[in-house]
Amino acid sequence: MHLFEKKRVFVIFIVIIRSVALFPQMDYAFYDSLYFEMDSVGIANTQRELYISEDAVDQRVTYSANGYIKNDIKNKLSILVGSAVVTYGDIRISADSIVFNMSTNDVFAVGVKDSTGTVNGKPVLDYGDQVFESDTLRYNFRSGKATVKNIVTNQEEGLLRSSVAKMLDDGSLNIYGSTYSTCDADTPHFYIDLNKAKVYPGKKIISGPANLVFEGVPLPIYLPFAYFPIQTKTAESGLILPRYNYEENRGFALTNGGFYFAASEYFDLSLQGSIYTNGTWLASIGTKYNKRYKYNGNFGFSYANNVSGHRGLEDYRESSNYSLRWSYSQDRKARPGTSFSANVNMSSSGFDKNNSYNVEEHITTTKTSSISYSKSWSGTPFNLTASMNHSQNSSNQTVAMSLPKMTFTVSRIYLFKRKNRVGASKWYEDISIQYTANLNNEIRTYDSLMFTKSVFDDMRNGFTHQIPLSIQFTPFNNFTITPSLTYKGVMYTQKIEKYWDQDNMAVDIDTTKGLFYGQALNPNLTVGYTPQIFGIFEFKNQNMRIKSIRHVMKPSATFSYVPYLDALSTDMYREVRYNEAGDTREYSIFEGSVYGTPSLSSRSGVVSLGLNNVLEAKVSEGPDSLDKVTVKKLVENFNISTSYNIFADSMNWSPVSMTLRTTLAKKISISSSARFSLYGLDENGRSVARYQYSVDKNPLRLTNVSASASFSLSDLIKGNKQTNTQSSGTNPGAGDNGYTGEVGTDDSGYPEFDMPWSMNVSYSMTYSKPKLEPNLSQTVSINGSLSLTGKTNITYRTGYDITNKKLTMTQLSINRDLHCWNMSVNWIPVGNMKSWSFLIRVNASMLSDLKYERKKDYHDN
Repeated sequence: MHLFEKKRVFVIFIVIIRSVALFPQMDYAFYDSLYFEMDSVGIANTQRELYISEDAVDQRVTYSANGYIKNDIKNKLSILVGSAVVTYGDIRISADSIVFNMSTNDVFAVGVKDSTGTVNGKPVLDYGDQVFESDTLRYNFRSGKATVKNIVTNQEEGLLRSSVAKMLDDGSLNIYGSTYSTCDADTPHFYIDLNKAKVYPGKKIISGPANLVFEGVPLPIYLPFAYFPIQTKTAESGLILPRYNYEENRGFALTNGGFYFAASEYFDLSLQGSIYTNGTWLASIGTKYNKRYKYNGNFGFSYANNVSGHRGLEDYRESSNYSLRWSYSQDRKARPGTSFSANVNMSSSGFDKNNSYNVEEHITTTKTSSISYSKSWSGTPFNLTASMNHSQNSSNQTVAMSLPKMTFTVSRIYLFKRKNRVGASKWYEDISIQYTANLNNEIRTYDSLMFTKSVFDDMRNGFTHQIPLSIQFTPFNNFTITPSLTYKGVMYTQKIEKYWDQDNMAVDIDTTKGLFYGQALNPNLTVGYTPQIFGIFEFKNQNMRIKSIRHVMKPSATFSYVPYLDALSTDMYREVRYNEAGDTREYSIFEGSVYGTPSLSSRSGVVSLGLNNVLEAKVSEGPDSLDKVTVKKLVENFNISTSYNIFADSMNWSPVSMTLRTTLAKKISISSSARFSLYGLDENGRSVARYQYSVDKNPLRLTNVSASASFSLSDLIKGNKQTNTQSSGTNPGAGDNGYTGEVGTDDSGYPEFDMPWSMNVSYSMTYSKPKLEPNLSQTVSINGSLSLTGKTNITYRTGYDITNKKLTMTQLSINRDLHCWNMSVNWIPVGNMKSWSFLIRVNASMLSDLKYERKKDYHDN
């Protein structure tokens, strides 16, 4: 070759070498497939052909290091030291030191030990959403296979540690000498020893024989194989394995087994059931749904066939019970102007007693439900609401429902008000009109008759609408005169006719089905006076913290008059004989209906009297006259009310009602109410038109009174100490539940333990004497918690029935956090749920069946 040609070849070679040094991130497969053919003519006649090697990778490989990079062109190696990183597509390998073989596309990564023997910069392989950490790593970009030693990977809630792992091209792992644990301690408190296993990252782990190891001690618990579902992103359909159980009365059982359907990203469905060897079984269906910015909620229905006793003997009992729960919440922005919500909780009276393990459901005797819909039309006075309501009492098994109940309203409209008023308003501009229409269907029955035909036979339904036209005058402050004219109409599907049965000497009632409408035009005049009277008493002693006391009285007197105008209403009243003497009384054909009768049978004039009292005190926070003064309410509300019907034939006074509500020391809440009658009783306990004063010289006769008080004993004892602690923020040294673990001293030098605790006390009393026999009930209830340590918590609840002189439902629970395990003890020594249970289990939900449980069920009492 000519010397000049050799120089040109040498220059090109130098350029290539410098490119390698300056641009180490270039694809070196390119250099493997590139060569030049040069002829004797010179560089101008050079022909260049590009060949792609079969062993070349299909994506760009980049690498970097914070220490140094050494490129061995002869052996096609790149040596990276100090926070080395190699990236290939979505694969990223980082370690302290990496050797990259460009000819075989192999990467070998290791960490480095420091002077203490700790390995720093361990190899980490990021592959998609999976992260693998190991001591050594060998990975081939072309085949996608890897061999790692002492690997640690995160699999949902647990850590998988393996001595040797081989990654295949599909991303799965063959692992050897592995352990799986949900404990994140450096030395796990427990693990499952897996000799050989197959890992599908993010999906499942399938292994051969497995052994449970606790605190380094292998337990005699072996499994021939193990399957760990580790789905991390989306729910999967599958079987729900039942739990084994045994009870003395109901026998052996498989409980809460079934199938789970992951229907879509918006809702799921579960079918579960329980069966006992004595014949008891329970089936349930449940679903949860959630669509962001639209709605969310859940639905559940359970049906149980409960069997007790022994078939063929007198103690044998069999009953069917149900439970229905539904909640639905609509996002406010989903449909402006329209809202829909549901909160349904209904069941038969025996369901909770036989199937619930929730103490609250056994204590609570009432349940309520509501489904509501509302619609308002923007820019108009129109509003529509519809609801279905439910209320039941498990103690007497009664059920009351309204389905549906609808209301349509037109807001108040001022007929003569000017849009652009100039000067003072005219009196007629205050004339207003409204419109209200109501539809209701009421059911009152027993829970045993639900979903039967008799429920609808006894349904009460009705429709009413009214149009009031009114105007209000205010001659002077606190005095109002309101004349009004109201049209009211009602429509029912039945009416009654009463007649005297001479044979039985009693009043009989005939019910006629059909569609009946009644209407009336009722004029009304209401006059009211509601002044306010203030009384202030100031203390002359300036050293007293109480500076003054103010008494605010708000008396009210209202007179309402409704004349009787027979010509303005339809004929809805009849007379019937009611005794052997031939006396008659008036009744309405719509008596007992949902909305009553639209007109009165005679004129009405009622005077309503009331007195509301508020007692306040100005209290200084310190003895100095310049200290801040605050207003504290001594009595928040004390109200007395009654009324007098001036046109009634007898017993004109209505009962006197009193209510009281106050809070003592900002800690103790007190409320009470009482009801008194001004009239006496005869020997049969019936009210008579004779004042009580003429009977026993007492102006009032107490018919019922109730009182309740509640307070937090822990807040009362701690006083301002707790308030100051809360306002200063969380103690940095405090552990779980605010427990500091430190022992200080009080003002006297004695040890003071700072244990978070709470105790809530409540008292309730109800006394009633509507007739001759009184009825009194009193109960005291206590509940609270105590944190013995940062990881041990005790909760309790109990009560005492003063009337029956016995303890009410009592429960004691102890919970201990054991890091990756949890221990709980629950004991109910008193009540119809007498039972106890001891449970120690793994915290992770994936290993929820890894537990030890002993208990005595309340069904065995």
